[in-house]
Amino acid sequence: MKLDKLFKNQEYISYLIVLFYSLIFFFFIQDPFENIFVNYDQEFWNTYNSLLIYSGLEQEKFDEPGHINYLLFATYLKLINLFQIINVPTIDILNQSNNVSEIFQDLVFHSRLFGLIINFVLTIFIIKIFLKFHPKNLILITLILLTSNGFLTHISQYRVEPMTLLLFLIATYILIDLIKSKEKIFLRLFFFNFFLILSIINKVQIIFYIPFFLLILLNFQKYNFFLLTNLMKLISNRKNLSYFLVSALLIIFAILIRSEQIHSTIYLTSMYLILLLSFYSLKDVGYNEKIFYLFNISLLLAFIIIYYFVINISFGGKNTFWVFFKISKIRGYLGSLELDQKHDTILWIKDFVYFSLYNLKKLFFEIIRFNSNNLIVFFVFFITILSGKFKKYFNLNIFIIIYLITKFITTFRANHFYYEIYFDWIILLGLIIFLNNFKTESHFKNLFLILIIFINIINNFNTSNLTLINSGSYKKDIYCSKDQIYSEMGIWTYYSKRIEKKQILEICKIEN
Repeated sequence: MKLDKLFKNQEYISYLIVLFYSLIFFFFIQDPFENIFVNYDQEFWNTYNSLLIYSGLEQEKFDEPGHINYLLFATYLKLINLFQIINVPTIDILNQSNNVSEIFQDLVFHSRLFGLIINFVLTIFIIKIFLKFHPKNLILITLILLTSNGFLTHISQYRVEPMTLLLFLIATYILIDLIKSKEKIFLRLFFFNFFLILSIINKVQIIFYIPFFLLILLNFQKYNFFLLTNLMKLISNRKNLSYFLVSALLIIFAILIRSEQIHSTIYLTSMYLILLLSFYSLKDVGYNEKIFYLFNISLLLAFIIIYYFVINISFGGKNTFWVFFKISKIRGYLGSLELDQKHDTILWIKDFVYFSLYNLKKLFFEIIRFNSNNLIVFFVFFITILSGKFKKYFNLNIFIIIYLITKFITTFRANHFYYEIYFDWIILLGLIIFLNNFKTESHFKNLFLILIIFINIINNFNTSNLTLINSGSYKKDIYCSKDQIYSEMGIWTYYSKRIEKKQILEICKIEN
């Protein structure tokens, strides 16, 4: 019997599975009460910056930049303080406290609890996106998602990636409604751009994925590729073309006057144009050609509102927007110290090309590893070939191309396990689309999905992997060394400068 007939409502069963599984894993498999040094380099810094906002001070850490995480967790802290669940001190009071280690231990526990809530909401939202494509095996797909390392990692520790992906998926959900609808166009355009910008200022990495991630929605329109048709409509209407060019040049001019260097302007303008191309590939604007310039107006308006709010209300500060105005900082995010330190542009480009070739090699070895994502890629590709109808089914393989491109982009940063959360959803969405359109026995499809779950359990539910996904960059001995505590370039001074040295020494007394 087919699973979709066995269960009358797979959607709500899936939600219950996510809730039950999340709580079991959080409280019984991974210990949420572990000391703060287990994942110090994320959980402590995220908690500290949220405490700054809670105290009415500007955040200090801008690497991600992480602002939405910090702001929402600060709001969470205000709520639990209001309801007297725990007493949350300001930074000044914390520095006078006699039990600073206990306070931070409580705060970090709540950061993990907050992370659990965000991960739960994210997983529910991923299922909501899946439902837009009418999956016939939703329960099995949900179990694959829950047993993947992307999910397991972020149930285990509080990081910024789940919030970043959640904000992007909200934008995607709005875009799907925009593709279907002919009403409230400007409102939908505005909120689509609004949540994209929020996603970017939470974790800069997502800006590289967005144009490619959006293209999976070509499946939603049955592979109707509207770009050429839309461009012809734009060119044929002088009035709309004029409005579009003026609004586009206004955005490019804003980039030009705020960017720090010419390469920042070129990069950001390129990203803006690529976003436009992705959007107009997905949306047929024939019934309302005002969308051409309304998109630009909504993008600019969304940015101005977010900028004003972050600068004047939410204690984010101007550095939150380095991703838009100081893009050269991304050099420090490339996984090459040589590229970070090289300032000769020609030599930098040459080394970047070499680094790209090196990353291609890394990608090759990554995709031949035995794991569920790679098995899905090879299964879909080879079964397409073996079907004898390659031309008919090739367009169902678009998600493989998107997956490989974004994996390649990620190798420039680092191929860490906690970035898997960005890919697990898209490869499963691609699989849903493939299974819905590829004609074969449902028993065969279900057996393949069960095999994927089994592989996830083997690879991910073992001591080695569970230890890996719940571990920070360094050990406590490194963080609590004299060099790190007293040096001007030490971790504590660099990432938590408002905490007094005497309190750091107390925190370091926490036992492993």
